[in-house]
Amino acid sequence: MDPVASSYDCLIVGAGPGGLQAAIYLCRYGRDVLIVDRGGGRTRHARRIENFMTHSMISGQDLIEKGLAQAARFGARTEKKTVTSIERSGHEGPFGFLARTAGGGLYKSRSVIVSSGAQDILPRIENLARYFAWSFFTCVDCDGYRTRGKKTAILGDSESTLRLALAVKQMYTKDVAVVLDGYTPPPGYMEEMQQEGIEIIYDSPAVLHGDDTLRSMELKSGRRILCDAVLSNYGYKLNDSFLGGLGLKKDPAGKYQTNRHFESSLPGLYIVGHLAGSDQAIIAAGEGAMAAMDLNKRLIEMHSE
Repeated sequence: MDPVASSYDCLIVGAGPGGLQAAIYLCRYGRDVLIVDRGGGRTRHARRIENFMTHSMISGQDLIEKGLAQAARFGARTEKKTVTSIERSGHEGPFGFLARTAGGGLYKSRSVIVSSGAQDILPRIENLARYFAWSFFTCVDCDGYRTRGKKTAILGDSESTLRLALAVKQMYTKDVAVVLDGYTPPPGYMEEMQQEGIEIIYDSPAVLHGDDTLRSMELKSGRRILCDAVLSNYGYKLNDSFLGGLGLKKDPAGKYQTNRHFESSLPGLYIVGHLAGSDQAIIAAGEGAMAAMDLNKRLIEMHSE
């Protein structure tokens, strides 16, 4: 068998909202598209998405499954594999890529759209899975409103944790406490927190307690704090190790630089979603559509040359 399984107009890495929206557009243009997805992902783990237009409430799992089915109806192929590397092949002029997957898969594509997202860095807390995405949240833009009027604990280890606490108090609830894990804020922040009535606790989270709803959190010191909701702010890790050999340009914050069509510094390779800067499903979907429209124009121009 040929070591290169197949050749495609576009290889899409990651079946997130950005990748799926790109696949739908490209397949409608008649392009041959393969989606390679390792499974999981932040969107799939979301239990209730309520900020995606036309969906009063949908789980992330349902959103992705519906997107996969819609892309398949237009002709997209999907394989559940992990992409381990992408390299230039030069088989199509300025475009042309080879993607390798775990297990020895090798795919040739004229272009690539990356929608592989990120993983939340979560603290080690007993019973976390029980309350994750119900009372324990990691994104204030997605789920901050669910803390409205509730006793809320903000967890983290950086200055951004304090900024998050101030924002949550301004927007959603007056009852906010911060648990700082190995970080001491500058004096200015201490004064502001005192003025806002936000308690700062220097400790680490250990156990979540409650029945059907969260009631309290036990810290490693043994202290318990009452809370109905938790916002975790330990950051995230980009799912981008397979891009390491391409020398793509990044901004000072570590996000990949793209043009207004979400094409990276390497022609023919587009990046949408969290790697490009946004962790919102509806924004990633729009980015995927924009990338697909631009890519299709580029492919038309290449065919005409």
